[in-house]
Amino acid sequence: MDKRNEKITALKLYYNTNTPHICPGAPLSPYIEPTGEDAHNGVSIRCISVNFICLHILLDNDTGQYSLLDVDPAASRVTTDPTTTIGAHQLDCNSIIVVASFLRKINRSGQRDSNETLSEQVDGTEASSSPETQLQHHARKYGRAGSEPTVHLLSSIPLHLRSHHRPPQTPPLFTRNVSDANSHLPGALERPFLLHQESDEPFDLVESRGLSVLYSPGKPDLDLVFIHGLGGSSLKTWSFARQTENFWPLWLSQDPEFIATRVLTFGYNADFRGPSTILNITDFAKDLVSRMLTFEEETTDGSKIRMGQRPILFVVHSMGGLVAKKAYILGRQDPMCSKVFEQVRGIVFLATPHGGASDAKLLNSILEASPFSTSRKEYIAQLEPTSHTLQDINDQFSRICGELALVSFYETMRTVFARGVKKIIVERASAILGYPQEHSSPLVADHHSICKFVNDSDENYICVKGVLKMMRSKIEFATGLNTAPPATQRSISSVSNLSAQCGADERRSDAAETTKELQEILGITFSSESELNARKAQKMEGSCQWLPRKQSFQYWFERAGINTPIFMLTGPPAAGKSTLASYVIEWIRDVSSDTTCQYYFFISDHQVKRTVSYCLRMIAFQLAIRYEAVREALFRLREETNTTFERQSSKDVWEKIFQGIVLRMPFKEDLFWILDALDESDSPSSLCDMLVRSRSMTPIKVLITSRETRDVSNFLYNAKDKVIHEALTPADTYQDIKECVITTIRANLPQDRESRDEVIDQILIKANGSFLWVRLTLDTIRDSWHTQEDIRKALRDVPEGMEPLYAGMLGHIIQQTPSKRAIAREILTWTVCSYRPLGLLELQAALVPTFGEFLSLEDTISQICGHFVRVTDRKVTLVHATGRQFLLNQSNGFIDSYEGHQKLALACLRYLSDDKWRHIFALGSRHPKTIKLTHSSRYNDEHHLLTYATEHWAYHVKNAVCNSDELWGALDTFVHGYVLVWIHGIAMSSSLQTLIRTAQDLRYFCHRHARLRADTTGPPISLKTHDTQWLRSWATDLIRIVRKFGRALLQNPLSIYRLIPVFCPSESQIGTVYGRNLDFGVSAAGISSSRWDDCMARVSGIEDETISRVLSTESNFVTLVSTRGKAIIWSSETCAELRNIYHNEYTTHMAVNKLGTMLATAGIRTVRVWELSSGKEISGFPLNSEAKTMNITFGQSDSTLIMGREDFSVQTYDISSGLITSTFWTRPRQNSDMNGPRFMTISPDLLKMAVAERGKPVFVWDLELSQDQQPWRCVRHTDRLRSVYEQEAWTASEVVCWHPDGTSIFILYQGSGIVHWDFTEDSQKEYPHIEGREMVLSKDGNFLLTSDPSGTLYVWALPRFNLIYKLFYEDIVRDIAFSPDGQRIYDSRGAICNVWEPDVLIRQDDSGRDDVSSNHESAAESSILSDPVTYISQNDGTLSQITALVCDSQDQYYCCGRDDGSVAIHSAKDGTRVRKVYNHSSTVSIIALEWSKSGHFIVSGDDAGRIVCKRLESKGQGIWAVFPVLDIRFKDLVRQFVFHPNGGSLLISTESSDLLWSIRGKTKKEMTRKIWPSPIGRRWTSCSDDANKLLWIDPYKIITFGWEDLELHQSQSITSTPTVEAKSESEAARPQLNRMPSSGAESVRCISATRNGQHLVTETVPTGSFTSLAPRNLRVQHVPAFSTAAQKTTAVQRIVALPDLAKQTSRILGIFNDRILFLDTTFWVCTWELTGLVPAMKRHFFLPRDWISPTSLQLVTYNEHGTVFCPRNGDVAIVKNGIKT
Repeated sequence: MDKRNEKITALKLYYNTNTPHICPGAPLSPYIEPTGEDAHNGVSIRCISVNFICLHILLDNDTGQYSLLDVDPAASRVTTDPTTTIGAHQLDCNSIIVVASFLRKINRSGQRDSNETLSEQVDGTEASSSPETQLQHHARKYGRAGSEPTVHLLSSIPLHLRSHHRPPQTPPLFTRNVSDANSHLPGALERPFLLHQESDEPFDLVESRGLSVLYSPGKPDLDLVFIHGLGGSSLKTWSFARQTENFWPLWLSQDPEFIATRVLTFGYNADFRGPSTILNITDFAKDLVSRMLTFEEETTDGSKIRMGQRPILFVVHSMGGLVAKKAYILGRQDPMCSKVFEQVRGIVFLATPHGGASDAKLLNSILEASPFSTSRKEYIAQLEPTSHTLQDINDQFSRICGELALVSFYETMRTVFARGVKKIIVERASAILGYPQEHSSPLVADHHSICKFVNDSDENYICVKGVLKMMRSKIEFATGLNTAPPATQRSISSVSNLSAQCGADERRSDAAETTKELQEILGITFSSESELNARKAQKMEGSCQWLPRKQSFQYWFERAGINTPIFMLTGPPAAGKSTLASYVIEWIRDVSSDTTCQYYFFISDHQVKRTVSYCLRMIAFQLAIRYEAVREALFRLREETNTTFERQSSKDVWEKIFQGIVLRMPFKEDLFWILDALDESDSPSSLCDMLVRSRSMTPIKVLITSRETRDVSNFLYNAKDKVIHEALTPADTYQDIKECVITTIRANLPQDRESRDEVIDQILIKANGSFLWVRLTLDTIRDSWHTQEDIRKALRDVPEGMEPLYAGMLGHIIQQTPSKRAIAREILTWTVCSYRPLGLLELQAALVPTFGEFLSLEDTISQICGHFVRVTDRKVTLVHATGRQFLLNQSNGFIDSYEGHQKLALACLRYLSDDKWRHIFALGSRHPKTIKLTHSSRYNDEHHLLTYATEHWAYHVKNAVCNSDELWGALDTFVHGYVLVWIHGIAMSSSLQTLIRTAQDLRYFCHRHARLRADTTGPPISLKTHDTQWLRSWATDLIRIVRKFGRALLQNPLSIYRLIPVFCPSESQIGTVYGRNLDFGVSAAGISSSRWDDCMARVSGIEDETISRVLSTESNFVTLVSTRGKAIIWSSETCAELRNIYHNEYTTHMAVNKLGTMLATAGIRTVRVWELSSGKEISGFPLNSEAKTMNITFGQSDSTLIMGREDFSVQTYDISSGLITSTFWTRPRQNSDMNGPRFMTISPDLLKMAVAERGKPVFVWDLELSQDQQPWRCVRHTDRLRSVYEQEAWTASEVVCWHPDGTSIFILYQGSGIVHWDFTEDSQKEYPHIEGREMVLSKDGNFLLTSDPSGTLYVWALPRFNLIYKLFYEDIVRDIAFSPDGQRIYDSRGAICNVWEPDVLIRQDDSGRDDVSSNHESAAESSILSDPVTYISQNDGTLSQITALVCDSQDQYYCCGRDDGSVAIHSAKDGTRVRKVYNHSSTVSIIALEWSKSGHFIVSGDDAGRIVCKRLESKGQGIWAVFPVLDIRFKDLVRQFVFHPNGGSLLISTESSDLLWSIRGKTKKEMTRKIWPSPIGRRWTSCSDDANKLLWIDPYKIITFGWEDLELHQSQSITSTPTVEAKSESEAARPQLNRMPSSGAESVRCISATRNGQHLVTETVPTGSFTSLAPRNLRVQHVPAFSTAAQKTTAVQRIVALPDLAKQTSRILGIFNDRILFLDTTFWVCTWELTGLVPAMKRHFFLPRDWISPTSLQLVTYNEHGTVFCPRNGDVAIVKNGIKT
């Protein structure tokens, strides 16, 4: 025994009376301190706990004997003086064990014989009774009598004593080191041991499944859950050498920071060596969720400790990480479990294959062949890189892990995989999630040892423990357990790269939330890493290394500068191009850790992943994840413009994100973009064109792989100077194919070397560079590997080339029995024709109605589908894209594409035409957290085909047989019985774009049907006549539902049944079928139009001031009044006025930047630049000359402006300084006789300028060439025919529009049509039939909009100039514009700007087009009908607009005033006009209108100051007699009318005065008048409890006046405190009103009283601002009773503010049945309960989008019966029974 310098060591023994587990160190506090030394050199310990019995023991280091000092249940301070202790007993190591046994038995039985002594338990040891008695007493007091024995004893025995004093059969328990307070003492323990709790027998840890507690401190503040991986177990996974005495998680309990941390393990059946099992990762995850939900631990006091009551951390190894992620997904989605999983705060991943493990497939193959395993394991298959389960888990986890701390450790040493074989099991790229908040670091370990540590000095253990400390400290700080920030408490020195990543994103500390927001902005729904891992898994070790050695590749990679050519690698199908692309990605990453590489893999059979738009968005997403500057720019763009990119075209994405953001940024390193399978994209040429034309501040090196299609060949020819082309040859890949073949053959023919070499040679001879051919060949002949002759015959029968090989595979399918052939055909049809790859369960659900249940569909596919179909991770895919082309080839006749799509369409429609869905969806809408219809939802697990059928049935209809009676019948059944239920489901998925896509598909189907009938050139066909008009109408309805009701539908999906059909026009399909048979009572009337209206809104900024220009961005449109120098910014969503911009001089032009965030305005002398989101001026500078500005646009960066001037100069200005940085002259400056240009228009790429002089042709100048160039000149064919003399008089050109490609322009000539001029080829096409005054081209170049001199608008589909839309409107057009997406039209006519949304502008979505289409029409033309749509506006200026509205109290009539000065009464039943009461003047507008409660008087005021009052007398049956009462004029405009309750008096209130008129009898006179020196923000109302009093209400006072003389009776100030201020009677009697009672920045907009009149609801807004966007204050205030005029003390009135309601309010309407009635910010009519203890808000119905305008919102009103009236384009919409419930 070693001697120690110190003689005495203080040790402690704790017995936890609450929990069954070990308690090392201080139980509830890590604070352990030495308290000084005495004569015995002992140390006393302070222990803070009342739940523990503490045995204080001294160890004599010389003799190895222990002395029991004290038993301390209350953790009192203990002295080491033996004379003060209960008794000093000399105990050796065995004696300590006996003490433990004694306590354990007490706990078991709950009682002990008081005469039993400690000496009876220790052979030959004397002892007094005192210690025993104390031990008995404390055990009885704190133990659990009669309970199951659950006590663990921890004895701090030094390591050097273990071998000498450990009792036989007692294994050690591996825990922490001794507490820090004692660690400096000799003999400090390294490993305490555990004694068995149930008997005196030795204790062994037992492997278990489910959740098990290994350590609990009684009152834990953190749960640490360890989850093992593949082939592991709950204990041995975490034990060095798989010996449970080395179980390291319990070592943590010796660290003071983990003393209160409970340690649990989760075990599950992951033994891949065992028998077959159907369990998969999801099953394991569900087990974990269930056990965490139901787990509970009982304490001594009988209470339960459950999961979810404290934070939780997961520590996971290998596949356990996937189980944990899936469990977290399921737990957060399930409302029952969400509370538990909300407590999960972080996960530590140890070699988790997030991207899959490349050897998983090999392992399953071995298991299949092994005699010890019956089959492959599904959960192993899910670890393959191609696994869709992995992709789904990663996709779902990335969206919900925003609140988690994530740390990923990856292995760096090779693992022994087989004898003589070592491999990295989980590569670094697969072990890292790549999320911004993730911390990653290597550990020096292989896959097995990364979770096992030798001892607590192991560097890997220290590193992992440091990470757990960091996570715990963050939890403590977040929950308030620790007030010091985590960064100041501790650091993790062992993980050097973690600290560098912490705090990288200061703006958004929650990095996962950042990732989620980026995904929402960019519309990212799939993981790119999973695609990369899938292709990496196909790569053999050591393959592809030939590519970096090629000289062309080295030149591309090493070349410096921004003009690096594109590296284009082309090759035949299945030649390994995708594998090469994945290799290059990893190679670039390995060559330089600082180099960033973005990548994308196009997939032809996935209709989203094949689009260029999604490719660009994915590249942008990867850049944003990597670079903070990119993501911050995207966040700013979202905040300023509310722009998202999911549905935007590739051109818009490129322009806004890349040209607007990425290409302008100076990155520190070169960017590498790897794009695979360009030939499988939807538009290869457009992507190549973008890349070639790009100009970046940072070098971008692009590598593209592709088959050499026609588009690719054309690109290689046209851009040969900008491309490095490398053609893939068989010689390049020969060695890689050879290694692949050798490896496979050796694994299957390990013994027969001769046969093996023969097979290898034969396959290599025929391979011809095709990896796919090799793989299919090996699969085909695998079953023949029995005899040598079998092998030779199989090799002879295998044809060379893919086509013959496919033909042979198909032949095997055809030769099967009819039943098998039918199943195979059905499976292949679904696989070939599906919109996206189907899941195995989805396919099974589709096949069951025809074939019944399958025993194993996966086995069926592998046996009968001839190797055409593969099942990878339960996803059914074709073996290759070429297989799809072969099967659809009409020459083999096995699958007809049209019939195949018809079969799928019928299956989907019949699946959806089921009455059960309405009940299920209704349940989901009432409990939205329980059911949500998404592809990855738990709900879809129960109805496997539901999501696919819901989203894609119309895709198959579009491509199906047009003349099928069966299909038309299914469509009729669906739309007339189940379409609303389907829309309900779509709304639950929050993806209304599905409705738009469905409408596009249905239109295309009808278009094909019409074209097929009209085709007389083909063979005769027999077509039964099908009326397609009803289906076209349904397509229109679906589009209108999204446009008009989309937001409301998302907020309340059930509104599709109760509200939306009511608001649809009577002649629409949905209105006809569903709007007339509703039993809910809600009804809408009053709209004269019976069909959909294309006009969304009419806005006017300044009365009688002409709007000269209009332009549009994604979120705003801007109108310019040049004469005022005023630009008005409007919301694109609501058409509400947002803000005004004043240039302060005559303004001629305006322009926005590409991102739509900045506006530039050009006046005569100055230019100003504004921020659109705020209206703030960014910069302004004077122009350098008097030359008029002809054109203005932003430069390549937003820091410059390019302006065309009247002196033919093109000047570039620096915005910040206002200095000219360059000037280009489009005519010689010395030419003095020149006229000014008629127009100057710059090209979209800012490289060319089109200029037309008066009397001259159009010229195009290249701004990159010198100024002495010879410009292109457009000479029309008709002009060329003139004589030499006549050539001086050219046809005048009016407008020029650039095509987006920048190579051609459209020229509108005065009175002689349009010319499309391609100046690069000098080719022209004339369209003389088009007469126009204005012209504009949509941003994508698909539509041309023109207006003729009469004001009619025309929309032409390009390139054929087909007329698709005509809009008649009787007013001259000043300017026209398209919205950026081309789906909306703006036109300015006088002082009005109209907003139009024609359905024809909704184009067929190219991403959804199928290859079966034989035509090559443009995107615009694909959606047109046989005839153009003609729309005659019902609001063309002949219908006057409503400017004032009031209703009666009987729910029979309403009265409205119009902008033509008329006042008329209408029926409240259907809106028909009953009587025109009178007219002011046709040149004025009615601005105020009031109807007396008795219905006998009506008064109106116009904007010229005239007031007219009439007396009404109803004669019944809608007949009214009208008698004059009052007709006067005022200088001020009237603000309000108030009638006396009995109708005898009228109060007229203007800005600065109030007048009281008597209107009784024949005498009409002014009774009194009050004049105020300045405007007052007041409103008036009658006093409910005294008909002779009036209430004046302003933001500061409530004043009572008399109706007879308008004299003050009493005044009360308004305050939020219930204090009372008294004033003298003389002070109160002063004539304060003559000094204006109150004034300020606020005005009362609305007041309304409760039924008893005791409370008022008041709405105040800033003075002069009554828009819905104005900030408002709402309050409820008590109206006191006023009894006598003598009570003139001014009491302070108590009020209740409603700030929460104000935030949700767009406009207060009033009070209905003691509920506040208001419009919320999304324009739902809502009520707010006032009578309840807690205010409750309820939505009743919404105002359709086309009812909403700035004017109509101010006029919405209601009557006492709950009928709501809303003006809409000259009509009044009447909604009854909407707010009765």
